[in-house]
Amino acid sequence: MINRNTVKVLNLKPVTRTMCHDFYVKINSEFDTPEAIKEAVSWWQDDYKKLNDLWWVLNYYSDNLDPDRNIRAFVERHLDSLAQKKKPLVDS
Repeated sequence: MINRNTVKVLNLKPVTRTMCHDFYVKINSEFDTPEAIKEAVSWWQDDYKKLNDLWWVLNYYSDNLDPDRNIRAFVERHLDSLAQKKKPLVDS
């Protein structure tokens, strides 16, 4: 799960399965391996909203995309890192 503090600092919103279906189709058609999905994280490295959407896609469609939960954990760590960078700005 995404850390509560990360959710708060980045103001992340929950995404329904219906809301992320189109993104799932895009990911499923463009990225054919877990490594390719992880590489996409580097493309979206500062876009925490896109990373949040990716996390929800991986959560809802875990059987197809992330059965071992490794990619979700990778995205969670990246979101935590973004929150840590932003937190000093929030605390100021």
